[in-house]
Amino acid sequence: MSKFLFTASLIALIPTMIDNSAFGKIAVDLNTFVARHNLYRAKHHSPNITNNSSLNSTAQAWANYLAAHQLFEHSTNRHNVGENIYAYYTTGSPLNATNLAKNAVDSWYNEVSQYNYNHPGFSHETGHFTQVVWKNSHQLGCGTAQGIKQMDGHNYIALYVVCQYAPAGNVIGQFPQNVLQP
Repeated sequence: MSKFLFTASLIALIPTMIDNSAFGKIAVDLNTFVARHNLYRAKHHSPNITNNSSLNSTAQAWANYLAAHQLFEHSTNRHNVGENIYAYYTTGSPLNATNLAKNAVDSWYNEVSQYNYNHPGFSHETGHFTQVVWKNSHQLGCGTAQGIKQMDGHNYIALYVVCQYAPAGNVIGQFPQNVLQP
């Protein structure tokens, strides 16, 4: 399996053709999203994050939009809400909801290896990680959607994940007190 890195999010491809009848809805495993975030947040001395139904709704709406339009981009006009996005492309069987949640959060957290605690601040290489562990973010909402992605003349099953955080992380000047070393 080859892997490609887009906007610091993991995207896996298995190079074979798929049947368009494989598309449909994928369940959202909110418990795994919250638990996986809290596992990593505890390592960085951040309090547990809690599920927020309003954020779930806006994250789901954006995931649906990404799937419907074959896009991979952040939403706009979030008003003090942070956001991480993830896409998984495959020609095989799609991931189940639990594995999709784990893969997305693990992908974001794995940017920790590039974070410099001696020079804390925002970078595109670590922005997903810092949002996951951001101490002052207390609420989380996530959504997932399945669609297709056409690349290189092939159709792939595309699984999109959007997680939104309130209040938003990655605030310039606030990294030392919000991204703590394990």
